[in-house]
Amino acid sequence: MAPSNAIRSEKEKKVRAILAFADSISERLSHANGTDPILLAELHSHINALPITASKREELDAKGTELWNLSTRLRRDSSTTAPALLCALRVFALLLLISGQRGHAGTAHGCVRLLKVALKAAKFCIQQDQLDLATKGLELAAECMDELAKHDLEEEDGEVQKRLKAEYFVLRTALAWKQSRLDLAEHLFSQAELADNRLGPSTAESLADLLYEIGKDLLHKKQLESAVRWLERSLDVIGEQDLERLSPDAEELRLGIMHGLVRALIGQRNEAARKRAADLVGLLETDYGDKMAVALLKLDLLASGPEYEAAEYYHVLFRMVRSLVLTPSNFRTILHHVHKLKTQSAAMAAKLMGDLLFRLLETENHEWIEKAAITSLWLRLSSPNSENGETLAYVQDTLDNLVHSIKRPLTVQATHAAQTLLWKRIEAAYTQEHYEIAESWCRLAMHRVFEKSGELNRSKIARKIILCALARQDPPNARGAFFQMSDTGKAAPMTRYLMYKVAMREGDADFAAECLDLVSRHSSKDATLLYACVLEAQQHGNRRQAVLALQKVLDKYEYAAPQGVHLPALLRCAARLLMTEFVDNGMPENLGNELCKIFEGAATQASKSKRGASTSKSLEFTAAELDWFSRNSYNLSLKHCTELHPEHLARLLAVCIHFVELRQKESSVAEDNDLNLRRVFCHFLAACAHVTIARAEDNIETSLNHYLSVRKHCQSFRVSLPELLKSEKKLAASTPDDLTAKHSALLKFELEAALKLEAWDDMDALFDACWTYPDPRRLDTLADLVLVIHGAMTKAALDESYRTKPLAVLQKIINLSLRGSGTNTSSSSKDKDNDSITKLARWLRVLFQLSLTSTDDDKTALRCLDQASTLAAQRHASAVPYPQEELEWLAATAFNRAVDFYCVDDDVRCRLWAEKALNLAENAGDRGALRGVLMEKYKGLAFEK
Repeated sequence: MAPSNAIRSEKEKKVRAILAFADSISERLSHANGTDPILLAELHSHINALPITASKREELDAKGTELWNLSTRLRRDSSTTAPALLCALRVFALLLLISGQRGHAGTAHGCVRLLKVALKAAKFCIQQDQLDLATKGLELAAECMDELAKHDLEEEDGEVQKRLKAEYFVLRTALAWKQSRLDLAEHLFSQAELADNRLGPSTAESLADLLYEIGKDLLHKKQLESAVRWLERSLDVIGEQDLERLSPDAEELRLGIMHGLVRALIGQRNEAARKRAADLVGLLETDYGDKMAVALLKLDLLASGPEYEAAEYYHVLFRMVRSLVLTPSNFRTILHHVHKLKTQSAAMAAKLMGDLLFRLLETENHEWIEKAAITSLWLRLSSPNSENGETLAYVQDTLDNLVHSIKRPLTVQATHAAQTLLWKRIEAAYTQEHYEIAESWCRLAMHRVFEKSGELNRSKIARKIILCALARQDPPNARGAFFQMSDTGKAAPMTRYLMYKVAMREGDADFAAECLDLVSRHSSKDATLLYACVLEAQQHGNRRQAVLALQKVLDKYEYAAPQGVHLPALLRCAARLLMTEFVDNGMPENLGNELCKIFEGAATQASKSKRGASTSKSLEFTAAELDWFSRNSYNLSLKHCTELHPEHLARLLAVCIHFVELRQKESSVAEDNDLNLRRVFCHFLAACAHVTIARAEDNIETSLNHYLSVRKHCQSFRVSLPELLKSEKKLAASTPDDLTAKHSALLKFELEAALKLEAWDDMDALFDACWTYPDPRRLDTLADLVLVIHGAMTKAALDESYRTKPLAVLQKIINLSLRGSGTNTSSSSKDKDNDSITKLARWLRVLFQLSLTSTDDDKTALRCLDQASTLAAQRHASAVPYPQEELEWLAATAFNRAVDFYCVDDDVRCRLWAEKALNLAENAGDRGALRGVLMEKYKGLAFEK
């Protein structure tokens, strides 16, 4: 007895501990905040220890019932209690209930009660993936079923037993599925004998839900055949029930089952499966009408065929658009299927989007409206007939309706998307030369609904309208588009280039110049548009505009050239255009300046090329290029020297000299002689030009600078001349004389320049140079210049050593002139001789007069009297005698000087001067009258003996 009592005492103690633990569960759960690992561990520990046989069956049963109700309440309240904890709590409560019935012969009703609780606990554990606890629950359910089988059951209880047995095997099936043992699941389901059992509504719904979960999982795993089998079973279970007797969720469960089944059947892709799916979809349409899930299944079914009717697909979508409540999810779904419809028929897809947009316009959801509008435009413009007038009208109406409905422009993103679609259509029409259609699309792209398109985009579209107008030979329409642009758009280089083309077609030179100027100013370092302007002007035969455009190009690149452009060719082209313009229209000053700039730019770039500053072949100046620029600048200077402004002439000649010098660095001996000749001629003309400018210049400093240039060119000429004259045999017969004549002329210019610059120390060398190549025929201007220089020296109060040199030069001029004079009296040379004797007489008089005032030495003055006397004697019987008034003046002045010497008692000099005077008077053409008068006066002088 003692051991038995000890065992009983130990059991009772264990029961009390279990009950105490059960009592603490509710409070511990209230403080567990959803999970309690310690409680969960303790529950599992007690689950492993139960069931037990004890005397306190009522307390165990009551506590089990209490905990079961607690777990149910926690599950229904959607608490945060962890599923694992709830599952353990349910199985623990089940074990308490079973422990409360253990040890005495229970009733059949009690067994059924426990079996139902066990099945519920197992089902909940399966749903929560607590497979160990589910297995425990099903084991307990099996024990309950065995216990129930021991009772003699009435017919009604027997039916309950069958249903519970079926549910048991379905749960076993679900557990096997969860354990990935489908073969076992099939075996267990076959034992459920569902066909022989009339399940209750709740049981059927629960079993159908379990079977649905199995099928849905298999569908997710793409095990389509198995999924179809299990979903069909689920549908059979719930299909045997009257839906009105099921829970409110049953209808959604049935829809879910059929939806999954149809998807599985569609996925099998065979005709039998499609037919079964079609039957199911038809049944769904009958039962659920326009429910979205049904419509989507219908769409999937239609799309699953090898070919499907776009019209039927459209019809289903149209019903969706018309009947569905538009939510973000529904809206996205419709758009998705519209895209699928487009693959079959873009026109129907576009029509459907139009229907959707029409419905959306009644709402205020601007985001959806914009998306629908852009999609609608995309679909319309993607259809094959998007270029016809009907599509243009549709787009116009759509944009007008948008403005009217949303009463504001589209957002920047939507505007960009719409204009991108329209721009593709514009480009396509323009490429196909459908210019009117392209222009119509452009005007749609500038609709007021696109106010947020941005200035750049609007300008781009406006320029395309101008291009279309140009292509249609409609300049007024192009101008209209231009004047509707903003100031920023009008000033854009590309806009101005297009308007330059318009101006060319209209012959509007002023507007063309304005556009060209703006293109130049806004083109930075890229002259591509300026090149285009050049070509445009040339294509229209407007050489003047081509010249202006090419000048802008050269200015932009600072007379260089971009990569890939042959600079010498570019400069030659510009020079040719300008020279041709000069030939046709004379030599306007502004064009002369531009021509100088081109040649000067070429000279600068040629120098860089020869210095090796550029390694690019496109910038290299060859000998032929140098020769072309040298020869053309020289010929232009010669041909237009009387038309060109002297300053421009001087600049051109300086350029020519520069090119010649560059060319001479690589020329042969024969070429060098020709180049030298060209160079000295350039120096001569340049000196002439600078003299002209210097004489006309009011600004003294500028004038003196030009005189410096005169001296530079004259000196270069004089240095080069001897070498040229040495090669006389290679020169034309008249060239040496021409060169020496130019030498004489340049000496006079250099003397003038030295005079203006007051370079007195350089005068002697210049005077000496006058006799290097003397020519009596060209002494008159030299004599006049010498006289002016003497006067300037006198005025500057220079030392006598400076002032005597001009007199010596003048004397030499007189001497040379006397040698060249003769007694030729032929009528053909009478006028020339008269002029010569008159100049000689004047020079002698001036030299005589200057010698009297500049020095105390009578030698020069007396020589003048002798030369005049000799010349007068030679000319006495000539047709062109010595001028009488000159002789009379010299004779009277000489006699007066003799009297002056008489007064100072210098009888020797008095007699000398008196005799010179008498000699002069003897040759006067007055038949001795003057000589007689002077002789009478001379006789009246009393000399000391």
